[in-house]
Formats: sequence, structure tokens, C-alpha cells
Amino acid sequence: MDSHTTAGPATSAALEKIPHAARRMGVSISQCYREIKAQRLGPLVKLGERASALPAESVDRWIAARIAEATKAGGRK
Repeated sequence: MDSHTTAGPATSAALEKIPHAARRMGVSISQCYREIKAQRLGPLVKLGERASALPAESVDRWIAARIAEATKAGGRK
């Protein structure tokens, strides 16, 4: 029996590179950067001189907000 367990999203912080986050969000990389600039997504975390990432929790919140907007808009007639 394997006693190895992996930490879930609720127990550990995770970072996603911008292209991966953009794919999950269903938007282009450019749109992802526009969302960061508009402060609807982020903060952008510098990993090195030429590497940045987003907190996975921030991406999850952005996706949840878009779903909530769509659900709210879909209920109106």
C-alpha cells in the first residue's frame, strides 16, 4: 500500500506559467496579460530574470468569476 499523498490545491500554493494559465482560461496569452494589467488577474510573480507565473488560485478565481457572470446573465430575459 502506498502511503504517499499529494497536497491538494487547498493545502499548497501553486504557480502557473502564463501560456498554461491562458489555455486554462480559454484566452490568448496577450489577453491574459491584458487581464493582469487591468488587475482582474494576478499578481504576476517573477520567477527569474525572464520568467513569470500566476498563482493558480488567481486563475481559478478569474474562471469562477466568468462562470458567475455567464450564469447571472443567462438568468435574465
